[in-house]
Amino acid sequence: MALRPSIHGRVVALLTLLAGLLLLALTEAAGGAPLRGAGDFECYLDIASIPAAGQSFIQLIQIAVPTKELRYVEKDGAYVSDVRYTLTLSSGKTTVLSKSFQMRDTRSAMPRGADLSTFVYVVDSLSLDPGSYRLTAKVEDLQHRKKTLLGLVHRSYAASTVEDAAVEIREYPASGIVFGDPILVWSFGAGDEYIPNPMRIYGLRKDTLTVIVRAALPAGAGVDSLPMRLSLSKDTGEIMGEELFLVSVRGGRSAFSKSVDLAPYPAGGYRLTVEADAGAGLRASTSTDFNVAWELLNWQRPVRDVLIEARILLRDEEYEAFEAMGIGEQERFMQDFWKKLDPTPQSTGNEAYEKFVSRVRYADAHFSVYRRGALTDRGFVYIKLGPPDEIIRRPVPRDRDDLYEGIDKIMTDYKIIVDSDWIPARVKDVRPPIASPEKQRAIRGLVGDDTGSFEIWNYNFRGDPLLPGDKRMTYDQGLRFLFLDRDGYGDYRMAGTSEEMMEGD
Repeated sequence: MALRPSIHGRVVALLTLLAGLLLLALTEAAGGAPLRGAGDFECYLDIASIPAAGQSFIQLIQIAVPTKELRYVEKDGAYVSDVRYTLTLSSGKTTVLSKSFQMRDTRSAMPRGADLSTFVYVVDSLSLDPGSYRLTAKVEDLQHRKKTLLGLVHRSYAASTVEDAAVEIREYPASGIVFGDPILVWSFGAGDEYIPNPMRIYGLRKDTLTVIVRAALPAGAGVDSLPMRLSLSKDTGEIMGEELFLVSVRGGRSAFSKSVDLAPYPAGGYRLTVEADAGAGLRASTSTDFNVAWELLNWQRPVRDVLIEARILLRDEEYEAFEAMGIGEQERFMQDFWKKLDPTPQSTGNEAYEKFVSRVRYADAHFSVYRRGALTDRGFVYIKLGPPDEIIRRPVPRDRDDLYEGIDKIMTDYKIIVDSDWIPARVKDVRPPIASPEKQRAIRGLVGDDTGSFEIWNYNFRGDPLLPGDKRMTYDQGLRFLFLDRDGYGDYRMAGTSEEMMEGD
């Protein structure tokens, strides 16, 4: 059974569902997660080792980018995307491989897909000696030049990069059954061609997982079939399902494909394991991880948006663990997270989540400057604590007395902790010293009678904290926040807050 990946030109002709693929991949070990690029857009990288002639492995490289992440430009009545990928592999200080090529995708209409089910891809292969390597891969959207001075001068483009990832190439065992890494399939094309799924994501847009496995047996094994066991397990190790079957062996080689209906499987991370046992010491297994995601939003929005929202909601240690999860694991984590906060679990909606989404939208609409409003200091406070009871705004302060007045307002009930790094630093202050140490900290570095715009947010009645853990930060008297626009561009940063919050956080 000779199965081979579809080449890019045939993919576009055979499947309108798939816009193409652009995936450069090398995983650290069988069963590990695919590498995910970081940067301006989403990119996935994966590799599968497959037994080759003699005693060696071929590394099947796959690179994928969802078309929703790419820019298509109209040229001569067609829509075109251009993507360049560059791969560098090193061993110690020696570069053992450096490869770059460009792929163009041309179509008669703009890609319709707005989620992960539509992607462009490239499949390549290479032969490497066993050993430890470091991988750096860069994928560039050549239709999306960065709109900065340096971007224009240096012709830099929107890019997604995997930096210095560890790659282990295993040795071919001297005896016993040799398994290749499982290759997860998105769909089949004509004949024996297939579309790989290097993202390893199934669920809403593809609820059937298909896997291809290749195996080799030692010469003289005298085996014409192999008893196989395919199992799916949770990340906790709990077996969710299994199947026993036989595959034929010809000339010491075997290859098979198997499909599993994932409809009964909830969102989360899973491991697929294939085991063979032909007796007489002929035993082997191979595995890979994948994710199941059922929410449309998680298929459509970029991973970076998911991480932004998690950064707002989670503490540092929780966020670090969340960031390392696959999309299905993240979906399950957030489902459990919001379920615990649901004030009316008997109803179909979740008021806590709806409140969060509403606040994120408000923050994005009202506080954005050079970055998303939800990520600004004012956006963060608004989402966590709700609308303040009072806002004192000085968009064009008369002089620094306005700032002193604002600080006096905060200090009515509290000492104020001021971060002087956010105060505009220019020349020596020529005003007479002020008795209050807090005021001295607040005005450190200010110019003459000049000061930046500022806002003071007062929470007099506890506000409306989104998370139970934030309620302990508010006291009967409330909270105060001082936001300064240091550079005059509307980018307000938190310069100070009440001491009680600093201690309770």
